[in-house]
Amino acid sequence: MSWFSAAFAPRRDHKGMSTPSYAARWWLPICTLSSAVWSWQATDGFLVMAAALTVMIATPLLSIGWYVIGIVSARVAPRYIIPQAEGAHKARLERKARQARNKAA
Repeated sequence: MSWFSAAFAPRRDHKGMSTPSYAARWWLPICTLSSAVWSWQATDGFLVMAAALTVMIATPLLSIGWYVIGIVSARVAPRYIIPQAEGAHKARLERKARQARNKAA
């Protein structure tokens, strides 16, 4: 398994629902911190303006980054968040199938 597939694979939880990939989760602090550092320098340390500029710059960067990460992640096979989540999801599917068979009978 490469670092690429580990970072960009969409994650599934114990119910089988998709959650963001690790790359999407890492993008928030990376983008916010880099925007904050840049805006702090650009505003010469004026806190209110630095915070406003951080929000102004980080918001479109986050949207664009998450869009690109989503396109890349669509080409990678999904993985479960933790191994126990896969077992819980399979058990849930079996339980639903058993209930459907019992209703039909």
